[in-house]
Amino acid sequence: MAISGLRRWQREAIGAWQANHCRGIVGAVTGGGKTIFALACIKEAAPETTLIVVPTVALLDQWWEEVTSFFGLRLDDVNIISGRAKVVRGTINIGVLNTVSKLQPKWPGAQAMIIVDECHKAASSKFSAVLDLPADLKLGLSATPERPYDDGLKERLIPSLGEVIYQYTYADALRDEVIVPFSLRNVVFDLEEDRAISYGKLTRMIARTIEQNGADSQEAVSLYLRRSRVLNLSPMRVEIALRLVSTHRGERILVFHEDVEACSVIHEVLVAAGINAGLYHSGLPVRLRAETLADFRKGKLSVLVTCRALDEGFNVPETQVGIIAASTATRRQRIQRLGRVLRPAQGKDGAIVYTLVATTPEIERLKAEEAELEGVANVLWSHA
Repeated sequence: MAISGLRRWQREAIGAWQANHCRGIVGAVTGGGKTIFALACIKEAAPETTLIVVPTVALLDQWWEEVTSFFGLRLDDVNIISGRAKVVRGTINIGVLNTVSKLQPKWPGAQAMIIVDECHKAASSKFSAVLDLPADLKLGLSATPERPYDDGLKERLIPSLGEVIYQYTYADALRDEVIVPFSLRNVVFDLEEDRAISYGKLTRMIARTIEQNGADSQEAVSLYLRRSRVLNLSPMRVEIALRLVSTHRGERILVFHEDVEACSVIHEVLVAAGINAGLYHSGLPVRLRAETLADFRKGKLSVLVTCRALDEGFNVPETQVGIIAASTATRRQRIQRLGRVLRPAQGKDGAIVYTLVATTPEIERLKAEEAELEGVANVLWSHA
């Protein structure tokens, strides 16, 4: 693909990357075309050896397909790093973060380029060795344009990959018709009395523990996890999610939850109601997961119920409705999940994302989001 065939933002971002000596981090909203942008950077820079690092196997498969299509290569022309496989000089290499972080590739940095997709994940101590791999040309990518990076941005990402040189936001993507117009429907519900009491008790315990031991202490983290489970396992989340699916019966729907057991309950009730629904989570057999995704893509399933396994690397543009029954507090997960629903498709003129919330912190996060997306999304609030 010639540079002239790229979107305006991609051409601008390439110019910014080149002006910064072919180093830097680019934030682009999910569906904005960051993969094609990165491949165009490879074409422009023409390094001898390229290493593309991705966080998941699902993303590896997508990059593999995109690389071969963009450069007119055979699948075997691209080296996939797995197990004890090494970086092959003179070609494009793709590997998952967990595997690549254990490599010690012997290759000349002066002739090499590294692309780190979802680069915020490489800032953790577990995977940061990837950032030390030798290369004169470096590019970090993120699908989260607003505050997308962990605390390791300044300490690890910028020193290795370069500054954040370009950001492509929801407003930009909506203007360019890269995403469809969308509505956010925030549904507030009341926790069951026993859960509300437990949540309040754990919140007070967390405050005392932070004061005594710090926010990163093992005691505090344990309490955070207990409180999150109390919040996410409210039966009301399941009940409201089922009600919303019925409201949009016949449309293509993604339902997100944080708990495998809750996902299974939602799936079972939908199937019993005669709805073509599939279940997807990491605990299912690989073949079953693949068949379920294929059926949802083909439209054989109208609803897909999932945990975190599909937060990244999943693309079914025909999805019209997202129901976030339970979530974490991270901004990154929020944007990833929105991105699963906002991609354009033939005959799709808009998308709706429901979010179920019960506590003040959840509501405050969505209020802040509403302010950020003013003029971009239609935000409505209701009480269940």
